[in-house]
Amino acid sequence: MAIFPHLRALSIRTFLAGFLAFAVFLPAGALASTEVTGVTTVKRNDKFHTQKEWGNPLVLTRDGRITRVMDGRYGFSIIDASGTKIADFLTPQEAIGFKLAAGEYHVEPAVCRLHRHHHIEVTVTED
Repeated sequence: MAIFPHLRALSIRTFLAGFLAFAVFLPAGALASTEVTGVTTVKRNDKFHTQKEWGNPLVLTRDGRITRVMDGRYGFSIIDASGTKIADFLTPQEAIGFKLAAGEYHVEPAVCRLHRHHHIEVTVTED
């Protein structure tokens, strides 16, 4: 037994109207963009002359732009799959908006002389 049957019909109509308005006025490709993040951590030990590095590469299926950089206080580099350095950034803010072509990249944090453990996360929004 429905207490307010007209509200159910009204809410379905409202939902459908809202959904259609959303679908019609949504910019083309707005739902298609994806975010991809590459992460690298480097830890150096000067006493034993060792270095550990771990993380995951930045793999782009489409061209994109850097939209976020976490950490990377002393700067970082972007290196492509062939080992060629694509870009160097002194601060994380410099990288925002930088365009990258589709492909696989490695992000490498700069390691200062005093602090030997550094981390970088670079997020790219694909077009």
